[in-house]
Amino acid sequence: AGVGGGRGGRGGGRGGGMKGGKKVVVEPHRHAGIFVARGKDDALCTKNMVPGKAVYGEKRISVDVGEEKVEYRVWNPFRSKIAAGILGGLENIWIGPGDKVLYLGAASGTTVSHVSD
Repeated sequence: AGVGGGRGGRGGGRGGGMKGGKKVVVEPHRHAGIFVARGKDDALCTKNMVPGKAVYGEKRISVDVGEEKVEYRVWNPFRSKIAAGILGGLENIWIGPGDKVLYLGAASGTTVSHVSD
């Protein structure tokens, strides 16, 4: 077995996931402010605070809700320990909509941008 190569390491693999144009249903997760996009593959996501903008190149999902479009940002658990914990079954994340959060260690802005959403 060689060193390097493959898909392992930081950030996980690229591609795959939610593809544009496919029928996706977004439903609330048991943790307030977090959603699950159900399609070919399920994905954790948050409602985009600034529709049309990606923070770190993440996939975005637009859903028609009545007359308006709502945009969600896919939350990659390989780039965020909070997302990984949620998918791992954390009982309580102690953060909810409207809470004030001091987030230290926001190097690339991945997790903190979803917490902000």
